[in-house]
Amino acid sequence: MLNLPYDLPTYEMLRAGAAPALDGWLDSPCWRGARWVERFISMETDEPITKRTAAALAWDAECLYLGVKVEEPRLALMRADAERGEGVAHDDGMVLYLDPGLPGVEYLALAVNARGGVFLQQMIIDNPGWGTHYPLPAEGIRAGARLTGAGWQAEVAIPFRALGVAAPDAGTAWRGNVGRDDKLGYDWSFWALDSDPKYTYGDWQLFPSLRFSPLPADLPAPVAPPPVWPETPRFALRGFMYDTSRGSQVFTVDYWIKKLPFLRGLGFNAVIMYFENHLRFPSHPEFAPEGAWELGDLRRLQDAAAAYDIDIIPAQVSFGHAHGILASATYRHLAEEGSDFMGAPYQLCPSHPGTKELLADIFTELCRASRSPYVSINADESAYLGLCPRCREAFAGMGKGDIFRAHIALLHEVITAHGKQVMMWDDMPWTYPEALEGFPRDIIMLDWHYDLHRRYPSVEVWRAMGFPVVACPGMYRAHNAFSLADEGARHGALGVINTLWEDHSLPLGSRWVHFLATAWAAHAPAPASIADWYADAAEYLFGAAGRRLGTSLAAELLAERTMYPDARLSPALSGQAARQVIAEAEALLAGGLAGDPKALLEEFLYARRLLLLQTEAKRAETPVQHADIAARAEALKAEGLARWRAQCTVPSQLPAFLERYTAIEQALAK
Repeated sequence: MLNLPYDLPTYEMLRAGAAPALDGWLDSPCWRGARWVERFISMETDEPITKRTAAALAWDAECLYLGVKVEEPRLALMRADAERGEGVAHDDGMVLYLDPGLPGVEYLALAVNARGGVFLQQMIIDNPGWGTHYPLPAEGIRAGARLTGAGWQAEVAIPFRALGVAAPDAGTAWRGNVGRDDKLGYDWSFWALDSDPKYTYGDWQLFPSLRFSPLPADLPAPVAPPPVWPETPRFALRGFMYDTSRGSQVFTVDYWIKKLPFLRGLGFNAVIMYFENHLRFPSHPEFAPEGAWELGDLRRLQDAAAAYDIDIIPAQVSFGHAHGILASATYRHLAEEGSDFMGAPYQLCPSHPGTKELLADIFTELCRASRSPYVSINADESAYLGLCPRCREAFAGMGKGDIFRAHIALLHEVITAHGKQVMMWDDMPWTYPEALEGFPRDIIMLDWHYDLHRRYPSVEVWRAMGFPVVACPGMYRAHNAFSLADEGARHGALGVINTLWEDHSLPLGSRWVHFLATAWAAHAPAPASIADWYADAAEYLFGAAGRRLGTSLAAELLAERTMYPDARLSPALSGQAARQVIAEAEALLAGGLAGDPKALLEEFLYARRLLLLQTEAKRAETPVQHADIAARAEALKAEGLARWRAQCTVPSQLPAFLERYTAIEQALAK
């Protein structure tokens, strides 16, 4: 024994009354009472590391238990490839060093990574002095890991027999250390059991004492109050937009009526229903396909929604995005010359008399049929201006902004004559500001931003120019809604409307977390912690058991947070995150949900299984994997088709609904 001029600290390992669940969630009774060490210091600097890290040990008559919580903001770049074996030691992870007094063995080292992979080895001095690490079978060692919105966490059960030792008695002391192997951050750290540690990362001669305490670790679960959900609106209009076109599912009116209680429960009072060619007008029925909504269908939904104080606002294309209208031979001559997009006519010609007649007819009929005070003319992405000979003659000497303004003025006149207020997307007047000279200031600007920023200056600009504004984020990340809604609230926006575009094969429930984010944004400022908000949102909708699902969704967000997919060191983590979400959704359903939460979660689970199958099909390598994925895809396809037949109305949209299944088949055929 070395005669040290100082004392080494002792860590008390409290006794577990019941073994932990080993599911990675760290909410078993023994972890609630265990002594967590939350100060880790760098081997190179002796300073506390910036990424929060915590570890705890517990024990019972059979096993030593290790629990770890690891913050990793760049989870998508972290290496976690190995499920078992020596590769675990090459991953980012945590390491438990133990010296239980085995003859001839300096220490044992157990590594665990974010996938729950474990690797055990021993260090023996059997050479000139630097020693050799020998892998050991990790038989019986079990681990569970979970990704979180902050990083990852794990719990490990280490049977004493797997270490080659007898179960210790209370009061026995081993020696050991716990370190973090942060290869991504190129940092090696270890827990600091006192204010001035006299030991280092892996020096077994100076390991602290690990004492097997007889004191119990188990504590009952704390009773936490449910999350506080904001209820005071900060906008007059609150809701979302649904795209019925371009391959999206045209749901039945009855499907929407069933969703109304859920939407009202979120504090929504508006749904913009976006149409291109899936609303049939009596004066021009030719461009609407079989199964398209009639004006009576729109009115029936509006009447049903009125009982919930929800306004169904119709949005009909009037300029660009007119693929569906111009696909009809009856109207193809109305296409602006040179406006073909992706091989099909795209934009209406603003100078053609037939365009003016068509739009005057359908918007007159829409205004007369609709009970909403608003009509959206869309008019976004309509930059094919002044191209054809007729337009060059009709708009001689005029710029694109002038042509755009003239077209909007026609629509504004038709719609306001029926007492309705015009809404439109704001990108074209923003792109061509000369259009704003004489532009009607009662037009509501739907200010859309689908990227995640902190500030959105256009909201303030439109308000300063006298326009009513609705902040319109996109349902790409759930929390996209927060910052844009905050900008809207600062500048007196009329509303916040989240936008759901081209969700070809996914039912509405697949976006439940986006709806909750919109509801939050409509009532309160952005939360301090996005990860905590995901957990709170899931608990709000599904009860306390839902927190695991919310945490898993936040983890998935973190695991995919990189602009450089090729730079991901461990693509397996994104798959792990997706499977974790599915597992938690399945557990929630098995717990006995009912009503709207059950229906939403069933739709969500269907969508998640389909998305995962797409990813797995791209990565499948063996015939066994191909066969498994093909069988699961076939079963899910049958479920999806049953949903489609019960909930959708336009047969021509079925190929788009099946696109993901087609992609799976193509990937497996390669």
